Amino acid sequence: MSSQQIGATRRPLHKRVVGAVLGGVLGALHFVRRIYMRVFMALDFYKKAHCDFEPRPSDIFISSYPRSGTTWMQMIMYQLTTDGDMEKLRHISQHIPFFENALAFVGPGALGKMPAPRLFKTHIRYKWTPLGPAKCIYIARNGKDVLVSYYHHEMSGRGYKGSFEQFTKMFLKGKVLHGSWFKHVAEWYAHKSDPNILFLTYEEMAGDLEGTIKRIIDFCELDIPAERLPQIVERCSFAYMKRYEPKFSPMVEQELLLGIKRDEFIRKGKVGGWQEHMTPEQTAEFDSLYEETLGNIEVNLKEPKPVASARPLAHAQGGAK
Repeated sequence: MSSQQIGATRRPLHKRVVGAVLGGVLGALHFVRRIYMRVFMALDFYKKAHCDFEPRPSDIFISSYPRSGTTWMQMIMYQLTTDGDMEKLRHISQHIPFFENALAFVGPGALGKMPAPRLFKTHIRYKWTPLGPAKCIYIARNGKDVLVSYYHHEMSGRGYKGSFEQFTKMFLKGKVLHGSWFKHVAEWYAHKSDPNILFLTYEEMAGDLEGTIKRIIDFCELDIPAERLPQIVERCSFAYMKRYEPKFSPMVEQELLLGIKRDEFIRKGKVGGWQEHMTPEQTAEFDSLYEETLGNIEVNLKEPKPVASARPLAHAQGGAK
């Protein structure tokens, strides 16, 4: 008999019974607490975003599912709406705050004091976004590349310890932090023709960054001198952004508020990197779910053809998330 078993037999019966009962009660309370916190957070967000926050026609939301190009678009918009000087910028969230974090930490009142045009980054699904008269640039990316990038981000930034196979199963079921990639993309794609939404893909940004930036300028009705465009394109390359990585990391944003450890946020960003990770079985399961939910959309986010920029730039080998 082990020492642990001996210790258990020496404990009085009433203590063992009470301990078992309390263990069950605490387990039930923990479950109830998790449900309560989810409901509380959802209601709190809805109140702040849809009741207390007032969207303006001059607002611009940058939206995507995580790891799809939101940070890259933040850099593009920073370059287009300022002089683009990175040395005086402590973090990109100073100019383009993460909408969800801003509501939670500074509140809608502080956002109301921001000068126009206000720019926000968000990962919210369409039905949760308080868009109103504001404009939105939505970026969709090949879901398999999103899956792989999301997995690496969860490992480095959130301490995920599971295997890639386990994460893939959760991703396909929508059991990850931001829910189903398929539903997220499908909801926004259904509104791609709305006049206040510009629907872009990560792949077309990587293939023709300059052309994409010109589309953004037109959509946002910005006055950008033609002579500035080459510098803006260069500053939005992967190589340039990598030099300033801490200014984009969400961990650094939280570090400024809570002292949380920073991680490597801009990883590789290349198109088609999923092929190095996914098995044929995982690919088939992804493709089946894709056809079921996104099979009728015009852009191919399942397995897009390789893209090549007419002008060789560093971003063609990778891009910011």
